[in-house]
This record gives sequence, structure tokens and C-alpha cells, in this order.
Amino acid sequence: MGLGAGILLSAMVIGLVLLYGQTRDRWRWKKVFLTALVVTVIIACVAWAYSEYENRITAQSEFLSISLGSKVSDVRFIKGNPDMASMDGGVWIFNDSNKKAELLVLFRDTVVKAVLYIGDCFYCNQMFGLGIGTSYEKVKEKVGEPTSVSISPDQLKRLASFEKWNVVFILKENKVINFGIYDPKLGPVVFSERAWNLGSNPGLQI
Repeated sequence: MGLGAGILLSAMVIGLVLLYGQTRDRWRWKKVFLTALVVTVIIACVAWAYSEYENRITAQSEFLSISLGSKVSDVRFIKGNPDMASMDGGVWIFNDSNKKAELLVLFRDTVVKAVLYIGDCFYCNQMFGLGIGTSYEKVKEKVGEPTSVSISPDQLKRLASFEKWNVVFILKENKVINFGIYDPKLGPVVFSERAWNLGSNPGLQI
């Protein structure tokens, strides 16, 4: 619990105690308590149902406002010019407001093949409730066994593709470090020895 939340909760408790002290002879506190409990349970159930709906597993075709199959011109129109790009134009990287790499787009013949979140914020973006720091076991528990797994040249990272859902997760030390979507019709996303040696982030083959 954060400091702000703790202060707010403490203030609410103190307020309720003071309110009870001043109204215990006039209010039916048992009824008030039961009503508050019912309302709290209803709100919790609605919040849970909404979370489950938002995190339901479906095949993905759009991520971070970019759709699979979009043209180079479409991506430029939506996101502007990339902050970095490979020599052949097949890899675009966009930075966040702090100038840190956040979004990577892979093209195949000027068509979007994959869109990856390469930032480091767990709560900023998620896929089916999975995000940065999620364990590999939890990923497989949620979306099943991967269709294919690519191992990085230094053997420290693995890229797990899930063709049924069009999603990929890049993992290191058994935890998600990058994730996104890809178009299986354009072939799998795998680590590339050449891209790795050139320092491409994160060293993927187009």
C-alpha cells in the first residue's frame, strides 16, 4: 500500500469513528453496516467481472494503436517518424516521453509483421493481464504452450510465440521482458544472429 492510500484509509477510519461517536444514539448502525457491506461486495464483483472480461483471451490484431498488416505509411501517420530505424527500414523503434525505447515495429515488405512493447513498465501495458515481470509459468498457464520457441545467440533469452492468439513473449531469467503481437501468416518472429551482432533491439529477424 502506498503512502497516499494509507493516509486516505486512515482518514476514512478516523472519520467513521468520529461519525459513529456522534450518531450512535440516532442511527441504526447495524443496518448502515450491512448496507455498506452489500454495496462493497457488489462493487468488488463488478470490478472482478470487468477485469476478467478485459483480460479474456482472444486472437490479437492490434497493439499500441498499430494493426497487423498496416502499411509503413499508416504507421507513420499514427505514430510519426521513428526515433530509430534499421538500415533496411524493416525495424522501427519509438521512444517514450523520457526518450527510452518503448515500441518496436517489425515490417515485412512494408507491411507490419509484429508490434512489440520494449519498455520496462509493468502496469503501462499488458496482454491478457500478463506483462513485464510475469513468470513464464504464468504465461503458459494463461495462454497454453507456445507454438515455437526461439533462443537468443547468447542463450540468455527466449522468444515464445503463440500462433493461436498472435502473441509473442520475450523472456529472460524466466520472466517476461518484452511482449507484443505478430502475424503468423508472415512467418515466426525469431532471434537473428546477424541482427544480434549488429546490436538491433532486441535482435530479431524480420
